[in-house]
Parts: sequence; C-alpha cells; structure tokens
Amino acid sequence: MDLHHLRHAIALADERNFSRAAARLGMAQAPLSQSIQRLENSLGVRLFERGRGGTRLTAAGEAFVGEARVAVAAADRAKNLARAAAERRAVVRIGLVSLALWGPIPSLLKTANEAGIAIHLVELGTDDQLALLAKGELDVALVSPPFAAPPRLRTFELAAEELMAALPAGDVDDDKPIGIAQLARRLILFPRSQGPVLYDAILALFHSRGLSPSLVHEASRMPTILTLVAAGLGAALVPAGVSRHMPVPGVAFRRLAEARAAPKWPLALVHLPLPSKGDAAELIRRWRRRPPGIG
Repeated sequence: MDLHHLRHAIALADERNFSRAAARLGMAQAPLSQSIQRLENSLGVRLFERGRGGTRLTAAGEAFVGEARVAVAAADRAKNLARAAAERRAVVRIGLVSLALWGPIPSLLKTANEAGIAIHLVELGTDDQLALLAKGELDVALVSPPFAAPPRLRTFELAAEELMAALPAGDVDDDKPIGIAQLARRLILFPRSQGPVLYDAILALFHSRGLSPSLVHEASRMPTILTLVAAGLGAALVPAGVSRHMPVPGVAFRRLAEARAAPKWPLALVHLPLPSKGDAAELIRRWRRRPPGIG
C-alpha cells in the first residue's frame, strides 16, 4: 500500500463511480479497478460496495478513507516543506482574512521587520487558507473561526468583533442604532463557504426576529462589499474593526439595536506544527511576546 492507493481510494469515495474517478485521476478505469482490488486484498477487507447505482463505501471504507485523507494531506505538506527547505526559501507565508488587516497584521509586520524575517501576505477566505495550510503552501493563517479543524492544527483566539451595520449614507440621518429590519430587504453578505457557522448565525438572528432577509449580493472581499453598499445596492453586516479603520465615502456605519443578541465576528491565528528553529515559529514567538498596544 502506498500513497497512490490512498489517492485512488479517496477519488473513488468522492466520485462514487469508477469512470469518473479514473477521469479525475487521469488514468484508465481498468488500472484503477485493479489498484482498488489490490488495496482491498492487502487490507483483507472490502472498502467499497459495487452496484448498478454506483459505488459506495462500506463501514471499513468509511474508516479507512477518513484516515487516508489525513495521510495524503500530511504527505503533500511534508513534500512542500521539504522543497521549501531545500530551496532555502526564507519567506514566511501568511494568509489572512480582511479583518486581520486592522488587527494583528500591523504588529506582525513590525515584529517581522524588527527580526529581519521576510513575509509574504495572501488575502483569502478561511476555508482556502486551511486548505493551503494542509498542503504546506502557507505557514500561518489568520482566519475567522469556527471551522472544521484539520488534525494537529494549533489555534490561538485573538478577537471577537461586534457586528455593525453598513448602509448607504443617504439611508440614515442620525447616529442612533439600526434595527436589522432595515437591512433585511436588501442584504449583502459573504458566501456561506467562507464561514458557514457565522453565516448561519447571522441568518438566525434575522429569523429570530421573524424576518426573512433578501440576499441581493454575495461578495468575498470586504472592499467589494463596501463598494456595493456605497453604490446604494444594499446593506451589510461588518466587523466593528472595519467601521473604525476602513471609512468609505457613501457608507454609514451604525451599531445594531440587536447588538446583544448578534453573533460576534471572530479572529484566530492558526498553524500546523512548525520547525522550532524556522522563521515562522520565531516570528510567532516574538509576536506573542510583544506587549499589547505596541505596534
């Protein structure tokens, strides 16, 4: 049994069809069938039930494929880390969600500069960052929990921002808190895939007030969301940090009348085990020792 067998089993489990799995793997169907048969023979158990309706995992298959995914992800990460070390690439690769731009990133940049550590920033959604961490293509990620954590992930919770309303400036004429009913008829929200728990909690807030929000636009990046609001195309819920640090002409930020019941917008720093003498681990150590409010 080797990694090829694991990849073959994962593809078949996902596609539930030998033909589609073979196409995904870029191989013919017969060699894939033989590979699965050899794997089952080596394990002494059946991993798949074959039938006219397709292929499905047995109980043994469910157990095996779950661990196979972990093993393949770890192998891919090990390969990428080894190649990076061989190339002596001394750049710490950091992923971040928009909220991190005004929270930890400035102090993290100053810490890296003081330590002479080169960094590369990539702005991505939480799920995309976790996938790159698993592959070894990111060293550190600043993400919005909760999420399905991969094995061995280390998490440091940093903040939980209050939700604020972002509305077209012409829609408000005072500084009073805004009820979510004013947002319900034309809501702009991030895609659910970027944070399913927070997304569902936001919708649940509307539903708890007997409201069914009309989702007029979805946007992945905060600047895009605020541009849509400024154009008068809808209203959004944003973390308080955005209202403090990202003023946009034509956008008014207001507290929610339902602030106590509203979910928080969380932020966390996460990483998989890092080489203790590497730049990424050193950067995190120095940054966590930095006094609050400095940089």
